[in-house]
Amino acid sequence: MQTHHALATTIAAVLAAQTFASLDPSNTSKPETDSVARIAALEQAVSNLMKEKGESWLTEQRATEIRAVVQDLVNDADTRASLQSAQATSGYEKGFFIASPDGNFRLKLGGQLQIRWAGSFYSSRDTSILNNSIGSGITRGNTPAVPGTTYNKNDYGFEARRVKLDFSGHAIDPSWQFRMVLVYSQTYSQISGGASAGGNNSSTGLEDAYIRKILGDGFFVQVGQFKAPFLKEELTSSKYQLAIERSIVNTMFNTKFTQGVMAEWRSDDLLVQASFNDGGNNANTSSISGSTNTEINNNGLGFAEWAATGRVAYKPFGEWKQFDDMTSFRGEEPGLMIGLAANWQRGGQSTGGLSEVNSMPLNGNSDGAFLTWTADVSYDLGGANLYSAFVMNTAYSLPAGDPSINSFGLVLQGGYFLTDNLETFCRYEWMQTSNEGYNNIESNRGNTASGAGLIGRADVFNAGRVNIATVGANYFIGGNKNVKLSTDLGWTFGGNLWFNTGIYGQNIGGAEYRIEPKGGGGEIVARVQLQLLY
Repeated sequence: MQTHHALATTIAAVLAAQTFASLDPSNTSKPETDSVARIAALEQAVSNLMKEKGESWLTEQRATEIRAVVQDLVNDADTRASLQSAQATSGYEKGFFIASPDGNFRLKLGGQLQIRWAGSFYSSRDTSILNNSIGSGITRGNTPAVPGTTYNKNDYGFEARRVKLDFSGHAIDPSWQFRMVLVYSQTYSQISGGASAGGNNSSTGLEDAYIRKILGDGFFVQVGQFKAPFLKEELTSSKYQLAIERSIVNTMFNTKFTQGVMAEWRSDDLLVQASFNDGGNNANTSSISGSTNTEINNNGLGFAEWAATGRVAYKPFGEWKQFDDMTSFRGEEPGLMIGLAANWQRGGQSTGGLSEVNSMPLNGNSDGAFLTWTADVSYDLGGANLYSAFVMNTAYSLPAGDPSINSFGLVLQGGYFLTDNLETFCRYEWMQTSNEGYNNIESNRGNTASGAGLIGRADVFNAGRVNIATVGANYFIGGNKNVKLSTDLGWTFGGNLWFNTGIYGQNIGGAEYRIEPKGGGGEIVARVQLQLLY
């Protein structure tokens, strides 16, 4: 009987050791390998006892009892393994997820909330010009201010700036990936003259909506709706910005969401992206948008005949993942990334997309060709960061042989952590649109049949020049990167902010700015925001 107990004890010890080994998170061996190992260990234990006691010790009764002990231990091990597998099919990993036991299907849900107080404050000189003067915020020519119109010196209040639900994951196998982002969308009115750009209604919109196939060796291809691979600042998620809002330079030039196909190849130090798409900011449209040569409801812009976007980035040192945000936390490794990108498209809107005065284009979907390019540098220092970008757009092949229009933008920004949780930052922006043609804001030269002077509409291709300086701070509450309290203060100077929407349709109201009149005294924008990620 002692032999029987010795055998049972040995078997139990062997199975227990193998079971706990299989449950160890650091053990990456497959379940089949674990089972083979357990059987081999049992065989060795039995063999050792047989050699020690001889074959006479094993009676039928003892054999039955041993089999029962073994079966109980195996069942217990299987139960533990099953529980372990079930726990891995749901949980939280930078978002809530559910998955199939085999890992071939996975759905992840994340979200973003940005609750903001913001105010826009004109100088007294601005409001005087806006309300009383000829050539007020409505025009730059000889047209008087709109009768009975007054503009607030101060506009301020609360808003839910961003409310998003982010669904992502894979299906069939991990190489078939998808993403869909639903967002509460504010509506910004297109009122000129410095009136509040905030609308009083909203809707639920769609941002990302794409299918991606991972091909291996750093390649993937995706189709659907996504951000065109252009400006680094726009490609960085709104939840990972340094300032509360992206720069106005980004608003003026970014191509934002579009629909099309994109391919990417990434190595240890080189990234190449190329896309053929529907044009800058031409998201949520049908495939035949604009085919009747009339203005289609396409974010108020019309349509593009064709568009191509490409980006190349080089990383001498650091990790690609660290450039997913615009900051650099203490303790992170240094990193440097240099990027070049371009968007080239042909607008197809020959009606409704041009100024009625002189056929000046209103946006990147107007009749004409638009080439926008940029160069940027990101430098992470582990507790500090630097970023700079230069961008230029040329509008050419315009109707009636009108001259090309060149627009320029520059962004310089940096951040520094005073403590592990408190980050300060500053940013400088410069924008200018100029040539010696009809869009020169210092000239009233026009090309209308009546010979009247140019009416200076508040359009991006009549935008003039402006400088903007911003300072602020971010505090990560409790050291948690998912809860961030931010505040910043911006000031326009050395010109005037003279457009409501950028070249590809993004509204400055999203950054709480309002257009300023020519000769105005500048604008101050203050913002405070609490962000929660889940």
